[in-house]
Amino acid sequence: MTEPVNIIIPAIKLDDELLTCLKEINKIKYPNFFVTIVLDYDIKNKLPKLKYKINKMVVGKINMSKKRNLATKKFKSKFIAFIDSDAYPNKNWLKNGIKYLKQKKGDVVGGPSLPFAKQNYSEKICYLSKRSIFVTGYLNFRKYKAKKRHCDWLESCNLIMEKKFFLKYGGMDSKRYTGEDKEFFERARRKNPNIKVFYSPDLFIYHRERRFFGFLLQRSCFGMDFLNLIKYNVGIRGFQPILPILIFVSFLILLISKIAVPSKILIFLSGLLLINFAIILETKKYIKSIKTLFLTMLTINLANISFALGSVLALFGLQKILANKIYSYSRWNN
Repeated sequence: MTEPVNIIIPAIKLDDELLTCLKEINKIKYPNFFVTIVLDYDIKNKLPKLKYKINKMVVGKINMSKKRNLATKKFKSKFIAFIDSDAYPNKNWLKNGIKYLKQKKGDVVGGPSLPFAKQNYSEKICYLSKRSIFVTGYLNFRKYKAKKRHCDWLESCNLIMEKKFFLKYGGMDSKRYTGEDKEFFERARRKNPNIKVFYSPDLFIYHRERRFFGFLLQRSCFGMDFLNLIKYNVGIRGFQPILPILIFVSFLILLISKIAVPSKILIFLSGLLLINFAIILETKKYIKSIKTLFLTMLTINLANISFALGSVLALFGLQKILANKIYSYSRWNN
């Protein structure tokens, strides 16, 4: 007999995105699972006819970390799986995930987040930007079907593990609105450095991308958390989160310096051209259209400016005031 899995989905309400997620979960090829949806408030929308059981928790306006913790503790299961309400898994997600856990491939397993097949052009550009190392750094493998590997951490939109493992390390920080997944893995590793996190491309999910403005707002939120995003044990690549603010500050220093204006312009344009030449060399590996390549390059530049501005706001102590509100606005796709 297969052990039960509790698929936990934090959401605001039972909207069309969550309904799509629940319908797609109906296609999963795994004989023993149920779903727990954790909502801010209840509405009259009817659930579709599904082959699995759904538990509904209405908990008020709390963050996703706390919702995941509550749902994990409330219902009995051997395993738990986290996915977002604006996403859905492939049909073999649980079957492969539980197999890897039983094979001891990792204490936690997960895979990439791929875009919806029917995305608009703005969402496509934002996805292609996130796939670039100039946006997501050495963790960009989580945005496409890369090779299997052990890694530092995976995103909370796509995680499968034993319930006792999650609770053993205290669950997710219920005070965190962003970066809760990375913080959980780092806290667990401080207690047990031998924890294994396994990424596999066949554990992919489909995740709705933000549109242009929402994507930039999201990047500014991540920028507010830039100090926590630095990874010290992976070499120089772990310091990628500080690059946007360093470049931003360098250009500001150039602007207010006593260097002659023509020289300032020459230095600024040379730096900008060098950065964008590097971006083009990297993104042209997976983008063939000239128009798409140009718009992706432009979006990557703006994403890093947004990230830098978020970092500046954090340095001025505005993160607690602004981060939650900006992140909520970034989710408004329409």
